[in-house]
Amino acid sequence: MKVVYFGSDVFLPCFEYFLAHHEVLALYTYHNDEDYIHEYTIIDVAAEHNIPVHYESISEEEVRRYAVEEGVKLFFIAEYDRKIPVPEDLPDFKGINTHSSLLPDGRSYYPIECAMEKELPETGVTMHKITNLLDSGDILAQAKVKIEDDMDSVDVYLQNSNNAKIMLEELMKDLDGAWEKGRPQGVVTEYWKRPKKELLTITHDMCVQDAVAMFRKFNSMTEVTIGGKVHFITSVMPGKAMIYKDEMRLRHYLWMYRLSDGHIRINVREKNQENRK
Repeated sequence: MKVVYFGSDVFLPCFEYFLAHHEVLALYTYHNDEDYIHEYTIIDVAAEHNIPVHYESISEEEVRRYAVEEGVKLFFIAEYDRKIPVPEDLPDFKGINTHSSLLPDGRSYYPIECAMEKELPETGVTMHKITNLLDSGDILAQAKVKIEDDMDSVDVYLQNSNNAKIMLEELMKDLDGAWEKGRPQGVVTEYWKRPKKELLTITHDMCVQDAVAMFRKFNSMTEVTIGGKVHFITSVMPGKAMIYKDEMRLRHYLWMYRLSDGHIRINVREKNQENRK
């Protein structure tokens, strides 16, 4: 089957499944510095297989061209930051989105981070038909993930990725049959908005436990201001000793940051102000 794939490294096993069993004509991806898991591996894998990589949005005309002229039978989306237009004049169009929540709960660009913020006991992953209404198509498959106390948001993403590969393999055994069995989502719940800035920002008046707990939920969405510049935090290690400065630089990206009852040792990346707000 000919496939156009949209996604990042988050669901890389799904991309590798299509490479092994189907014909991938193109990869559409994106980059966001907030994300802990980027697109670096998937574009390398695509290059190894001579698959064109696109960072631009796909137009409705291009979707139609792939379907009509190239014979694409499936448009598969797995962790992508844009809507895919669905041409209304293609009755056989099939598009599947892979979303990191148990829809209809968790319609959001930040479903896992919001689930962690809400301290939900579980979340999961949903594969559903794409429509011109975001995250609202008929459900094809779902799998739950229990959020354990010692799991962080990246653990949840990885569990979802493992489950998505299993779900995909099962769906593709009889895609037409699975398509016919798709079930409506039912009542659409509230859209989960991006966590507020104060929930994402570590400050000197916080205790070490709270700072570590914040990073557990939000990973590299977590922010800190050093030298008047806002940075994303990419790793945290707690420390009990008090330090005599607010911030002490150890290496280029490694700092010690004073807190109310100790410090944290953090790797940081300066925030690009053009990133998603």
